[in-house]
Amino acid sequence: MRNTAHLTPERLKELYEALMTSANAVEAAKRVGVNPKTAQLHARRLRAKGIKPFIGAPLPPQTTQAPEPVERTRAEIHDASFWRAKARRLERDLAQAEHLIEQLGGIREVPVDPPRWLADVSHGTKGRSVIGALVSDVHYGEVIDPEEINGVNAFNPEICERRMQRYFEAVCGVGQRWASDTQCEGLLLALAGDLISGDIHEELRITNALTAHEQVSGVVGLLEAGIRQARKVYPRVHVVAVPGNHGRSTVKPTAKLYARLSYDIMVASILADRLRDDDNVTFQFGKAKDQITPVFGRTVLTTHFDKIGTRGGMGFAGPMLPIVRGTKKISEQQASVGRRPDLIQGGHYHTTGNPGNVLANGSVPGYSEFADDLRASFEPPQQWLYLLHSKWWLRERAPIQLEPPGPPEKIRVKAPTTMAEL
Repeated sequence: MRNTAHLTPERLKELYEALMTSANAVEAAKRVGVNPKTAQLHARRLRAKGIKPFIGAPLPPQTTQAPEPVERTRAEIHDASFWRAKARRLERDLAQAEHLIEQLGGIREVPVDPPRWLADVSHGTKGRSVIGALVSDVHYGEVIDPEEINGVNAFNPEICERRMQRYFEAVCGVGQRWASDTQCEGLLLALAGDLISGDIHEELRITNALTAHEQVSGVVGLLEAGIRQARKVYPRVHVVAVPGNHGRSTVKPTAKLYARLSYDIMVASILADRLRDDDNVTFQFGKAKDQITPVFGRTVLTTHFDKIGTRGGMGFAGPMLPIVRGTKKISEQQASVGRRPDLIQGGHYHTTGNPGNVLANGSVPGYSEFADDLRASFEPPQQWLYLLHSKWWLRERAPIQLEPPGPPEKIRVKAPTTMAEL
């Protein structure tokens, strides 16, 4: 005898027929081959529906009426057409996105498990340290015309290369001095977005010195040289990469596929392939816009600050107040899932700051036409360098200025005398 807890529709129909034509539930159970308790359960269900079992007659036939056709109003027909068209557009957009992913071929997800030397919580005899290098808003390929901002700054790929070389010299020289009284485990290099200028705005497409693909190739070369230089000084390098808004390959920002459609992540993927021969260079990036890295039992969260839930500046305070508000939202969001970031780092605002446990990065281009258009205060091109200590945590930090100190070089600005000279 089968003891069937869940009956198929066919078996259930067979049992109901047996219940109607049998003398009792035990007889019906024997006829169908189920447990008597199952038959009794369904007998009670029939009674609850107003049907008496064991009457010696089959179930009455159930007739179903075909639903009457419903006439739709013109507004309903219009709405249905609207949603069908919207669905077709969304399918088309998704197909284009999938095609773009194929064009960005070579992007692969790297496991986000951090290397053991970073996650280790021991202090050692002298205290353990990690040098942190925050690189964001490189905007490789952008051109800043000094004549448009009265000569206070200039930028192009050649200047970018010079500034990045200066930065990695500081990473190796200054970082070594900071860590001289510790057991330095290695370098944590955060690529926090906007590595290229991109072509998200029409004016960038017009004024950039290079196309987006040429920008990717150029910045990969810069960063590879910097990492190899750092490896001569530090025993290990762990590279964390997140997407930025200038690195997106879509016209408008997206919520889905944000990292997978980013040239910034493409740069990290190419770097990982080029440096795969060095087991002491590891990479961390994936589909998420944020990356979380355990360091000495604490947590470092890296993100590009374009998606922190706040936008723009706030009066004379500039962008620092939105950064504070946005990183507080990040902390609350992470706390809601059981995580607490001990250090939050990112860029986007081109403003250097260290409010609390936050490192907001400057930029490699420095003061630009966009900043001048906002009447923003002048900030030199600079990037954060810091030291994390196993006991004291954020022990040293400094914004590394990417040009020699002092006032910017005097750039002669000649006023045009004819329209042809503009």
